[in-house]
Amino acid sequence: MKKTLYLLLGLAAAMTAFVSCDDEEFLKEKPKTIYTEETAFEKSSQVDAALVNAYAKFGRMNTYSLPFPFGAPVEGSANFLHGDGSDVLGDPHGKQGVAVSFSNYWNLRTDNGNFLTTWNSLYQLAAYANLAMKGLDMVSGVSDSDAAYLTAQARFFRGWAYLRLAEMFGGVPIVEEYSEDLKFDYGRSSREDTYSFAIQDLEAASAGLPEVPAASGRVSKGVADHFLAEAYLGRGIETENASDYDKAISAADKVIAAHPLMTERFGSRSLNGTQPAGIPDNGVPRYRPDFNVYSDLFTIGNYSHASGNTESLMIYEQPTYDDVSIYGGYMIPFAVTCSSVFRDLTWNAEKAEEAKNAGATGGPWMGNIDGMRYPGQQLGIYLTGSWGIITSMDYSDVDVWQGDFAADDRNAQVNRYTPVVMDQKSPYYGQVVKKEWLSDPASLARVSGKITTFDIWGWNLDHSAFAGVFFCYQYGRDWYIARSAETYLLRAEAYLRKGDKSKAAADINAVRSRAHATKLYSADEVSLYTILDERARELSWEEMRWPTLLRMGGHGQNEIMHTQLENHSLGTEDEPTFKGQKFPDWTLFPIPYSVINLNKDAVLEQNPGWK
Repeated sequence: MKKTLYLLLGLAAAMTAFVSCDDEEFLKEKPKTIYTEETAFEKSSQVDAALVNAYAKFGRMNTYSLPFPFGAPVEGSANFLHGDGSDVLGDPHGKQGVAVSFSNYWNLRTDNGNFLTTWNSLYQLAAYANLAMKGLDMVSGVSDSDAAYLTAQARFFRGWAYLRLAEMFGGVPIVEEYSEDLKFDYGRSSREDTYSFAIQDLEAASAGLPEVPAASGRVSKGVADHFLAEAYLGRGIETENASDYDKAISAADKVIAAHPLMTERFGSRSLNGTQPAGIPDNGVPRYRPDFNVYSDLFTIGNYSHASGNTESLMIYEQPTYDDVSIYGGYMIPFAVTCSSVFRDLTWNAEKAEEAKNAGATGGPWMGNIDGMRYPGQQLGIYLTGSWGIITSMDYSDVDVWQGDFAADDRNAQVNRYTPVVMDQKSPYYGQVVKKEWLSDPASLARVSGKITTFDIWGWNLDHSAFAGVFFCYQYGRDWYIARSAETYLLRAEAYLRKGDKSKAAADINAVRSRAHATKLYSADEVSLYTILDERARELSWEEMRWPTLLRMGGHGQNEIMHTQLENHSLGTEDEPTFKGQKFPDWTLFPIPYSVINLNKDAVLEQNPGWK
């Protein structure tokens, strides 16, 4: 927006060179066809249009992206924010060398692109919010209620942006007003002050937002209070002020009271559900008796609060295929990224010999596939498509489900799918594939029902422009910004940090009981590590894992994050190149190298542990 504004202002200035300088009346003109700061905002709808940019930016940051040209528009920070390179998500095993992946924490530099794109994305979001608020100041005739609602939305986005900046980068420059002037002398605020700035905005947002927004996909009081609880929690960790934990609990209480967990089956694929308008069934039965309430949460038509999903705090709405067909019939939405490239995996030598003797192919998904039983075949949903962009780690796939934790709806095959042999001639046809059967065992990962579906109900197959390459994308399937299940876990952490392990266990067990988990926690078993484990079970692919890990420490210490990554990342557990190495000294992401360099008129101090 700023580049466009500069260009148009430059053109306007050039035009005046042909006009006499004493033609004052002309110079006072404000042509409607020229976009300037003075003409950009003349009515409240234009302020709302500025907020739409913030919604779009926010939505892209909260979902996933494929690189151009397959995903558009790209939001480079999205995959990274959700934990790519952390303990829960990472590069598909073997896709690139661990030495050059993000999980080689010992080799990271301040010019790493993940740091810069994340920094830029958050400041761009804050700038959109500041622009909307500046525009509102320039508009007359706006009712008090409309002005309050517009301001509350803008302050939510700015507050959320600074919450994430505080969590990941610590104390950062705080920019409270939109300006077109270039500035090279920014100074850092403290981490506490950055959290406090975010809290002020989120408090104001909560006060001005409705319980239920007039339009689905808009921010509401519940989502503002959810992130307010997180901001209080983060500031409490940094300052060790227990009153912030009480405030986090109070904010979470409001969310949980208004947005109870879904505990019974519901929605489109439940017994009493109905086929959503405009959603094809492709000959697949609508009712899925093998689903459970957790499956229903991630089913087309069930995401929004308006659908009866009380747990939903905010979603990023995806267009249906029919919605986008008016733009040429082809458009890639942002909501999902595929898992490992399973179609190319082959048997090990022993299993290959067995397959050859049986007349089968060289791998579990290479041919002789029953298209009726497995629609889409090896390029279909059962293998999450053919693009291996990001995948789950052994920690979230295997470790957190061991022993007593295995009996859990979230661990069921319909929610965390372990691919089965689809080659009809294989002696193992229909059986779950074991890693040790494959020539590259590390490349096999489970598939989350959050990023794929397990039949083709609800799909518009017309969009499969590249022979199934994009089967992993589903038009019309929304994405959660936040659910109250996470609010329970935030409140559990606040209780734990203030020393009330019994209430912390009760909150964790509320989430576990909804999933019919047979193992429940006693107070003595609760720790920050058990909360991280539970977040991995409940929220993998949804939560922003890097902000979670980075806010776990304060005062330049973060043993929790260090321990998690030393034990569970791609480079230390899944492919243990760096197993046993002590984590580097850093506890926050660095201020990006280029940001420090451009701030030539003042010094931006770098975070400890970075050169």
